Amino acid sequence: MKNIFFTILLLSSLTIMSQTPFIEPSWDLIPNNNTDKEGLMPFSIIETNDECYIVSLIHRPNDSDAKDSAIESSNLAKIVKFDNNGNMLHEIELQFNNSYYVQDVKLYVWNDTINVFSQLVTVKGDHFVLMHSYLFDDLSMSEQNEIWRKEFDDGLGWRSIMSTHPLIDENGCRTFHFEYYTPMSFDYTAIFLKLDTNFNVISEYEYDVFNDLNNAISLPNPLMYNVDSTQYYYVSFSANSPYYYFMNVLDMDFNLVEQIPLESNPAADLLGFGGYWCQNPYDGKTYAFGLVAHPNIKSEIGAFKIDVDSESVVFKRLSHTSNEIKNSILLDENLCFLPDGKIIGCAIYDVTDFLGYKQDAYYAYIPLFDTNMKKISEWYYTLGYEYNMFLYDIHATQDNGVIFLGYIRYMQDNEIFNEPYIVKFPASAFDPDNIEEAHAHGLHLAVAYPNPGGDVLNIRTGLRNAVLTVYDLQGRKIHEEEITDDVTSVDASGWKSGTYVWKLGMRNEELGMKEVETGKWIK
Repeated sequence: MKNIFFTILLLSSLTIMSQTPFIEPSWDLIPNNNTDKEGLMPFSIIETNDECYIVSLIHRPNDSDAKDSAIESSNLAKIVKFDNNGNMLHEIELQFNNSYYVQDVKLYVWNDTINVFSQLVTVKGDHFVLMHSYLFDDLSMSEQNEIWRKEFDDGLGWRSIMSTHPLIDENGCRTFHFEYYTPMSFDYTAIFLKLDTNFNVISEYEYDVFNDLNNAISLPNPLMYNVDSTQYYYVSFSANSPYYYFMNVLDMDFNLVEQIPLESNPAADLLGFGGYWCQNPYDGKTYAFGLVAHPNIKSEIGAFKIDVDSESVVFKRLSHTSNEIKNSILLDENLCFLPDGKIIGCAIYDVTDFLGYKQDAYYAYIPLFDTNMKKISEWYYTLGYEYNMFLYDIHATQDNGVIFLGYIRYMQDNEIFNEPYIVKFPASAFDPDNIEEAHAHGLHLAVAYPNPGGDVLNIRTGLRNAVLTVYDLQGRKIHEEEITDDVTSVDASGWKSGTYVWKLGMRNEELGMKEVETGKWIK
């Protein structure tokens, strides 16, 4: 198994394969270089009061694994604890009966106690179990207790259970939201479950999302409280085109009180598999960031904000792409909210190239928004061209940092393997007025791809009114143009094979042209 830390050191010396010499962020890590980490995926992260981080990791099969064997082998889960500097303190493995498939492991802190909620479904698909346990300081675990079970007697076999992080009220009662479907039928069912502090079921409600909720689905989006915590909110959208949204208002016993239709202008659908509605803890508003798919818009990344009072959706288009679905966001918490009002997202460009393991799919895309979801800046982060990287979960930390969770993929003997990847940055590194700090933490305002390339050099950036200049290694200027689009494609068919230096400059009335980004590109 490859050692990623050795690889990072190697990448730092190969400047021609990255934008600048590789400089590490605050820290980045994988669970343990001395243990088997292949196939593990991060699913949940919490921060303790002493500023340590605890992560749950679940085994998910590699691309080449057969589905049946993958389901049977996916009963492995780990919990890992790191300090604030990224040093691993403890690691434990969760033990489950071999007949169970681990769907998810959620972590939650209440009264300084770390709660573990393990969600299991049998390989045969005949029942789903929610388990609970506590973690002690050394990461040892209390006895795991079954606190809820759902029996399936329809004979449809294995099914997918999706869930979001539980809500917790001031009294310590937990509210869970699950959705499940069978791969053959795609009939979605939503379950809302409320437990008291002793994990006894207080109330439970089940919706057939296509019939009970007026042909609307959520796939799933998290359950939220309204401002005074007297009702539940959750977002769903119509299953019929043209797509539009509903804000479903439920009372505290999960009865549907009101279903508010929400329309964006222009009309747009945030696909459930490409985005995630979440609640800003500072203003209580509902936001989303995800893949837009609509006949009038094609396929782009968009940002959304729900205004329940005006029954409307604020929608911002972030990219302009071809008819193909080029941009994607995995279904998880892909927005985090900072105390100063800024909002940070994470996604990936060119998902088709990512799935095809191509060289222009190695960048995490990290936009910075204001509270109206207007894009302030966008950043790119990479480990270099040896790895595909997909960051899909993001959290703000107590020390004004930002942690991303996801995974990396690499190829070995023509097989593709995946490993978990966790990285932390200071929030200040995303400030567009502090480019030097961003560069010091491995963040960039632009990327060049594919690299090495051929007859076309592509520069992707959110900058406008910038000037792209390309030089050969003798310092001769061979190309110059103004940046006007997300992607600028330069005809390099007449260039000789070799290494070129590209630079982006911004015009400044006092300082003239200020260089803001540079890199090397190989033809």
